[in-house]
Amino acid sequence: MASIRKRGNSYLIVVSTGYDFDGKRRKPQQKTVHPPEDLTPKAKEKWLEEEAALFERQCKNEPLKVDKSITLAAYTEMWLREIAPTKLAKSTLARDKQDIDRFMPYLGGYKLTDLKPEHFRNLYAELRKQKNSVTGKPLSECTVEGVHACLCGILSDAMEGGFLSHNPAWRTYKYTGKKKKKQNVADEETTQKLIAALEEESIKYETYFKLIIATGMRRGECCGLKWCDVNFNEKSIHICRNVVKVTGEDIIVKEPKTTAGDRYVYFSAEMASLLKEYRKFCQQETKTYDERELIPDDYIFRRHGMELPMTPSSFTWRFKLILKKHGLPSTLNVHSLRHTAASLMIAGGADVATVSGLLGHSQVSTTLDIYTHAFDDKKKAASAVLQESLDI
Repeated sequence: MASIRKRGNSYLIVVSTGYDFDGKRRKPQQKTVHPPEDLTPKAKEKWLEEEAALFERQCKNEPLKVDKSITLAAYTEMWLREIAPTKLAKSTLARDKQDIDRFMPYLGGYKLTDLKPEHFRNLYAELRKQKNSVTGKPLSECTVEGVHACLCGILSDAMEGGFLSHNPAWRTYKYTGKKKKKQNVADEETTQKLIAALEEESIKYETYFKLIIATGMRRGECCGLKWCDVNFNEKSIHICRNVVKVTGEDIIVKEPKTTAGDRYVYFSAEMASLLKEYRKFCQQETKTYDERELIPDDYIFRRHGMELPMTPSSFTWRFKLILKKHGLPSTLNVHSLRHTAASLMIAGGADVATVSGLLGHSQVSTTLDIYTHAFDDKKKAASAVLQESLDI
């Protein structure tokens, strides 16, 4: 297995060549590579993995077994049957199937080895001309970007399986239009109005939405909470599950995707009072509908008469009703509450590493990329301090 080591702006790929007849380790093979500058951290990681796999094959003189006749359609069918189910989450696989339906009419008939960068660029241009069947508007750039990501993933697996010597889709996509510079967040005044509005709703919805505002957890993470995850003495919550609902599938409760996602968040004395009040409500509900006592292993937000948690979409629908009822901005959504929590933490002086840890980001750079706008005031303040100290 090749190892990858960072060296300044470059990376060193090292492949072990085993031992000689005397039992001495042979000198490893090494190669320095420079990833393209415009890659995201995830794309860079994938690019390096592919470069390492290719270099390892070269070092071991393993010939690539390329099936010259297999088409993208045939390989994708095999990929969906044999690779994707064990590699991807059901929710990710469902999105990928939608993306496959979009590119298959254009590229499915090509042999893998015949695919060229211009085929992908032409595909993206065609997709931008298409209209969404529901809204009637052109497909969003995020949709086009998703198709590209899906293709890159499938072709990377084809390359690793020996069907290709390189990934022809790499660096064929370029974002068209303006990137959103600012996340959809509520300012402090709007957040206060929202909190006041939630206090007029049922205690279930008040508790759910206030928890997200207070901690910045994801909506699926909030749905996955159990009473045993709440420590009232420490005023902490252990986030260790995520709830996903894919159309046509049962509710999926799974572990966080990354180690960073398994984390603790903290709540105030006021939030503790609300949680205790809501627990009393749940105890009464459990007696009424289940004819039993509430137990620590029960989900905090649970369906009546069932052991399953409520789905994130239930709260998404309810949140829209609350916004409309109280005349609050319709552009907000449940995920906006997470962005709002992060932005308010940063505005309150929290450092990026702390915010990143509370949000469950695996890399601090992710937090910086998403919430760069929230650090603008800090940048101005830092510049002012420097210039004042130098009197310039």
